[in-house]
Amino acid sequence: MKLLIADDQISLHRYLDKVMDWGAMGFTEVQHAYDGEEATAKVAAFHPDILILDIHMPILNGIESLKRVRQSGHSPKTIILSAYDEFEYARDAIHLQVSRYLLKPVDAVQLRNALEELIRESEAAFRQTIGAELDRMLYTGEMEAEALQTIRKGFDYLGIDRFAVITCADGATDGHYARWLKEQAAGSFKCAIAGKSKHGSVVLVGGKDPLSGGMLREFIESLLQLPDAPCGSPPPIGISSVAQDAAVLPQLIAESARAAAAPAETGSRLQDTIRRIKKHIDGSFHEDLTLQSVADRFRIDKYQLCRVFKKEFGVNYWSYVMKVRMEKAAELLAGTEWKNSLIAERTGFLDESHFSRAFKKFYGITPKEYRRRHAEAR
Repeated sequence: MKLLIADDQISLHRYLDKVMDWGAMGFTEVQHAYDGEEATAKVAAFHPDILILDIHMPILNGIESLKRVRQSGHSPKTIILSAYDEFEYARDAIHLQVSRYLLKPVDAVQLRNALEELIRESEAAFRQTIGAELDRMLYTGEMEAEALQTIRKGFDYLGIDRFAVITCADGATDGHYARWLKEQAAGSFKCAIAGKSKHGSVVLVGGKDPLSGGMLREFIESLLQLPDAPCGSPPPIGISSVAQDAAVLPQLIAESARAAAAPAETGSRLQDTIRRIKKHIDGSFHEDLTLQSVADRFRIDKYQLCRVFKKEFGVNYWSYVMKVRMEKAAELLAGTEWKNSLIAERTGFLDESHFSRAFKKFYGITPKEYRRRHAEAR
């Protein structure tokens, strides 16, 4: 995101550079102009996203400079600075679609708040624009040159240099699972934009390095274990590879759709596999029961394992693993004098502290308190 500051007072430029943390606000480039003519030229060459513009400058005043900027086709969000609270200036500013009108001397807090508001407005506008182009692409199956330019500009503004596509093969449903997935993704990544295709619901996820396929798979895996996930069996989910060039977005959409539609085990064979997995958990709770390790052991897709396990037994896979481990731990606390470290090891926990936290979260009391209460009840 780029910022141009145009004011004939050198002291103001120095003051703003001192009191404003441009990088923390998301600005990657900041340039300065010292008269209206220079400001007009720099807008044309620099293409700032936001322009801070003083009204009273030599050669060309701020209003005339902004008129030329608008006539040239550039439209950065603009904050006008003025030492005069006059109707004529305010009227011209409104006519030129100025975003904010601030009086001098500049109040740093007021300016920071105005900039943050403009950044939020611009980010929302770019997300909406990218979403519109995504919908058009999903409908036509193609991306025109103008759309590519728009998406690239939006990615650049939002700070996205890596992205991928997730398809939920929810068919003709209302897409509630995809909407929930988008909400979760928005809290974890720089950008999450949803659309609807003939293959199902699509979520475009964007971020920065180190966004990777492994990170996305872990994210989806963690969602499948959340207790507040939408009711019912989640739809098949396909994840594309991670890309850096928006030009390959149509290929990523197709790739994620193919992954979501990949053939999988079905019918009685699948149910038998899921039941064998449950039996394995019941008898081998001390072993590595991470979703990936169990999926590899039984040669089943881990997302399919999650979906069918919940459908078959009415509980999330990991919730069931924790239930079995906690019940066995409680049994050992009550029936043996083993130390917590040994019980942790025998019930599949890496260390005692992890075990104690998990036990308290499950039962509401510590292992020590559980053992004491059980002893008193005898």
